[in-house]
Amino acid sequence: MRIVIVAAFVFISGASYAAVRHVSIKSGVVLKPGQTYVATIDSNAPVEVGWTAVQAKRCTMHCVQATDLTESNHNKIATDIGASTTYNPAASRISVEYKNVSAEPVTIDIYRVQRTCEAEACRFIDRSAKSRSLVFKIREFKSITTSKDGSYSTISGIVMSGRPFTVRAVWWTEDPKGLRFGCAKWIKGWLDNHDSPDKYRPYVLAGSGLGDDNHLVLKFVDACVPHAPNYGAMESSIFK
Repeated sequence: MRIVIVAAFVFISGASYAAVRHVSIKSGVVLKPGQTYVATIDSNAPVEVGWTAVQAKRCTMHCVQATDLTESNHNKIATDIGASTTYNPAASRISVEYKNVSAEPVTIDIYRVQRTCEAEACRFIDRSAKSRSLVFKIREFKSITTSKDGSYSTISGIVMSGRPFTVRAVWWTEDPKGLRFGCAKWIKGWLDNHDSPDKYRPYVLAGSGLGDDNHLVLKFVDACVPHAPNYGAMESSIFK
C-alpha cells in the first residue's frame, strides 16, 4: 500500500534561538509491516529531510527504510530511531519513500531540517560557493586571533615553501558545544610562549576551502596535526 503527499516548504521567520530546527512535513504516519509512504516536496535546492520513530514501543531493529526516489541510484538508509539526509531535487521536486521493513507497526514523524547559522563565522561564509580541498603545510605561525564566540580564528604564518598565508579557520557554525578541534589553543600557546617552530613544523591545517588567496576560508577543518611531514594530499590542494 502506498500513500502519497505533496508538501510545500514552510519557512519560519523571526528570531531563532536554536541552531537546528525540525519543520514538520507530516506527523503521525502509521506504517503497517511492508507499507510505504511517499513524501514529495517542492524545492529548487537541496533539502535535508528526516524522520523519527514515535510509537510507544521502540523498534528493536532497523524498522524504517528511507529511499531517495528522485535520484536514479535510489540511495537507501535504514535505522531504528530515525535519521536525516540531504536530497537533491529533480524537476523542482524531491520524493522520499519511507517503508516499514519490520514485523511490527511503526509510527513516524517526517520533517525538514532547518539549520540556522548563528556563529560569528557565518558572516563571511558563502554557503552557495563551491568549496575545494585546501591544505596548509606550515613552517611557522606568525599570529592567531580568535572570535569572541570561538567559532573561528584568523591565522597567519609561512608555509613550507616559504610563502606567507592568512586564513580564517572555522571551528563551528551551528553547535558551540559540539565536538571540534582544539587547534587554536595549541597554536596560541606556541606563539604566547615564543616556542621554536621546530616544536610543531611541518604543521598541517586542512579542510574545505573557500575564496581566493587574498581571502581564504577553511569553512570546515578536518585536520590540524603537528609534525606531519608525510601527510598525504593532492598537489593541487596544497597552498604553495
